[in-house]
Amino acid sequence: MNGGADQNYYDLLGVGPGAPLTEIRNSYRRLMLKAGHHPDRGGDARRAAQLNRAYAVLKDPEQRADYDARLDILARVALGFDADAGSAAFDSARCAFCDHAHEFGELAGPEDSCATCGSPLAGVDHRRMESDDMRAVQRIDKRLETVLYTHWQQRRGYKAKIEDISPHGLRLLTLCDLRSGQLVRLSNSVCDAVGEITHSTPRSGRWLTETVAGVAFRTLRLKRAVGGFVSRRA
Repeated sequence: MNGGADQNYYDLLGVGPGAPLTEIRNSYRRLMLKAGHHPDRGGDARRAAQLNRAYAVLKDPEQRADYDARLDILARVALGFDADAGSAAFDSARCAFCDHAHEFGELAGPEDSCATCGSPLAGVDHRRMESDDMRAVQRIDKRLETVLYTHWQQRRGYKAKIEDISPHGLRLLTLCDLRSGQLVRLSNSVCDAVGEITHSTPRSGRWLTETVAGVAFRTLRLKRAVGGFVSRRA
């Protein structure tokens, strides 16, 4: 997870996700003072910084809501869309986005596209990509601009920015309203993909409200090399 803390903020502070602010505050103070994590009491400065960051986020209602949404999104994406009972089954003989039948069936390759809408047809093979691409995706620009389509025959896509990406899916920001279970198509300089919205929540800024959403890939086509995240074109 971005933000300099790989460990869950709730775990860092030793509280549950539903803990009230008073419990979070008391636990933070106990760890920093009584448990000796404060640098002035001989504690490790890096550990103290992690605790400070976790407390700063969880004590602020808006930041905590955003963080909780991120946890939920990343958990759902890690599990994949099949873990969502509301997800529709993926028919490999039909395009995942426009639902038109294609000629490739289960033999659709990494470069095969739907003749109707142009979406990639090859399903995401989690086992094949796990070891090869997990490290490589960490080098992709986390603010990568992408175009988001919410339905086929849409002439112009919505603008979106990718915040986190993995071989299984991604998290993005957009001004477009999205709903859990919705199918979307994404296109950017790195890949084309069809995915399912695993979670969507509004995030208010100074002038506007964005949507932060998780996307679990259904099909994926990589366009070019970015670090080690490379196209599988023969």
